[in-house]
Amino acid sequence: MLVKKTSKTTKGSKALKTMAVECVLATSRQNNRISAHRKRIAKRQGKKKAQMASAHLIITIAYNILKTGEPYQELGTEYVHQALQNKELKMIEYLKKKGYTIEQSDQQTA
Repeated sequence: MLVKKTSKTTKGSKALKTMAVECVLATSRQNNRISAHRKRIAKRQGKKKAQMASAHLIITIAYNILKTGEPYQELGTEYVHQALQNKELKMIEYLKKKGYTIEQSDQQTA
């Protein structure tokens, strides 16, 4: 049985928090990284924690835009899955270089 993680938000600007959560709710029907992030977390931890986590993601993105001055690049909804797949491919290549033989199977294990 999965147990939800306990968490408590720290003190900060209530107006900023409210605005960030409203932005998260506005992206709920869109097909982008933020909505995918919220859905992924909501599966494990519930709606409210997913909203706060996605609000934190939006604030982090905004901070990095202001810090670097670079425009935001949408990574897409499959960003996490692609990163994991790339990591697996890199691991396979590493093991092949070490002399191991690897056979890929279509079955997923636990």
